[in-house]
Amino acid sequence: MLDRGLPDRLSEASKRARAAEAGGDDALASEEWRCYRLIKDAARDPDELLAEGIALSAQAVELAAAWR
Repeated sequence: MLDRGLPDRLSEASKRARAAEAGGDDALASEEWRCYRLIKDAARDPDELLAEGIALSAQAVELAAAWR
C-alpha cells in the first residue's frame, strides 16, 4: 500500500532534523533522523525488510561464533 503522504512526511522529518542540526542540538537531530529512517523503512517492501533482517541475523551469528 503506497502512502501518498510519504514524500511530505519525509520532507517534514528531514526539515526537523536539519533544523536541530543547525541549532546544535545533536541529540534531537539524531532522534529526528531516526524518525526519518523509520518513515522511509515503513514504505519498503515487507519481503525486502524480512530478507535484510535475516541477513543481519546470520551475520550476527557469524560474528558471535568468531568472537568465541
